[in-house]
Amino acid sequence: MTPALSALCTLQAWEQRSEIPGGVAFEPLLRRLALDHSPASLARIDTFLDALRTAKKPQREAFLAEQSGQNLLYLLAFYAADVIGRSLHCAPEWVAHEHSGLARLQGELGERVFENSIVCNFPGSAARIADFAPLVSICARLFSAAGDKSVAFSCGALIPAPVQGSAMPLPAAPGFGYPLDLQEALSRCGARDRASLDILPPPWVAKDPLASLFAAVPHVLRSGRVVWGAVIQANQVLFTPEPHGGAPGEVVYDPTGRAPAAALDEVAQAILALKGKPFDDPALAGISKYLADETTRAFGLDVPASISPYPLKIASTWFDRGYLPGTVLAHRSFPLIVSPAQPGLVLFLPAVVWPAVLLQAWRQ
Repeated sequence: MTPALSALCTLQAWEQRSEIPGGVAFEPLLRRLALDHSPASLARIDTFLDALRTAKKPQREAFLAEQSGQNLLYLLAFYAADVIGRSLHCAPEWVAHEHSGLARLQGELGERVFENSIVCNFPGSAARIADFAPLVSICARLFSAAGDKSVAFSCGALIPAPVQGSAMPLPAAPGFGYPLDLQEALSRCGARDRASLDILPPPWVAKDPLASLFAAVPHVLRSGRVVWGAVIQANQVLFTPEPHGGAPGEVVYDPTGRAPAAALDEVAQAILALKGKPFDDPALAGISKYLADETTRAFGLDVPASISPYPLKIASTWFDRGYLPGTVLAHRSFPLIVSPAQPGLVLFLPAVVWPAVLLQAWRQ
């Protein structure tokens, strides 16, 4: 499991008091901390680690050899970054160390240790640090005799000054980290761009369940919210540019908007791997058959928990070339618009309203 999906699953399991495989070391003590998503709670993590270091005198190698010990440290890292993300209104984007900018800076001689095994950044935000490795201060506070590193201090370098140290819990950050007011952006569209929002269904759609999606396009554009999505499979014609038309495809997404692109990309590939294979599990068998058929449609189908413990959805959609930057499906993950009233209806976010920085990244 990649860090992005692991972060989602770990934080959800902690908040819902569900089991985390391998357990969490010193869970009863940690529960007493009141991890309430406030900036002030980061100082309580320092106090918690001080108490463990003083009373238990944990030895680094022995502690990390236990799954429960690693789970504790990863949980604290995911939580600390989540608080930062809430303060920046931008969910953290987690990557393994080897895929981070930190690894590129360190080069071949860079040290690969547990403390920098996961790294995050906050794309589209005003964060002053490109890559952040929260395990560094957490482990130093726990294992160093001096205990001179501070989780609250290291996180505070990224938290905006007006909320630093605040005892008020922060609302969840949107998973789609690029600033975009969809309705405001649509209102600024000129006549030509507005015309590009009208999707013309092909004649065969009249007898296809996708007809309901085409009928709902104005409603989804008018009232939908922007979330990340990832393509599971799509018609091959979409992978080369053409001026007009479109094709159907299947996507995975989080209707609540918390799941980042990297986590969805991982799940999309795992779902595609089911295609056409036999399974005893009815949920897996159903998805396998649905993907192999390529004419069956789904609108808000649950992703099996064996694929993603974090709840995600699968939906059929239409990729209109007028919505795609450069009229081609160039990346696996992208922004979607989800209907709040009918969360099984999703549309590719039209390129005419994409933030410039995201549009540039797509074209590169």
